[in-house]
Amino acid sequence: MTRKGIKMELNYFKDKMFDLLNDADNMEIRDIVVNDRKNVIMVQLADGSVFALECRRLMSAQKRKTSAAMGNVRVCWMRNRGVK
Repeated sequence: MTRKGIKMELNYFKDKMFDLLNDADNMEIRDIVVNDRKNVIMVQLADGSVFALECRRLMSAQKRKTSAAMGNVRVCWMRNRGVK
C-alpha cells in the first residue's frame, strides 16, 4: 500500500525508481534509459558500467500476508564494461 491506502502500481513504482536514481548525486550516473514496454531501467555509470533494473510485481500485498514466497526472491543485475 502507498499513501492513503492506494495499491502501488508498477508504473508508479518505475517512476519513483527513476526519480531516486536521477536524484542520486553520489552514484556518478551518466545516463538513465527507461524501456517502459519491457519494464527495464538501464543505468550507465561514469566508469562505463551498465546495470539493468527489471521491474515487476511479484505478488499482491494481500497474498504476501499469507505467503512465504518472498523468501525466494533474488535481486539480479547485469554489469557490462566498456559500454559507451
